[in-house]
Amino acid sequence: MPANHPVTNDGRPDRRYTITTEFCGYPEARFVARFCGDFIGQSLFYSSAVAKAVGHNAARKGALVITEVPAHA
Repeated sequence: MPANHPVTNDGRPDRRYTITTEFCGYPEARFVARFCGDFIGQSLFYSSAVAKAVGHNAARKGALVITEVPAHA
């Protein structure tokens, strides 16, 4: 079973981050990443939800963030 607290802080699970399966508007349950109960993102795949949580943690700690800017027609 996947870990519910995949983000670590000083080698210990950071319990502020959770990944659980939830029904969130799709026909099937999705993996939902949350920080302190606030929605970060959802995915069909656990690994993608972990990436969202880890990315959120890095950005929260001041890491540079790459964002996509859509091209305008």
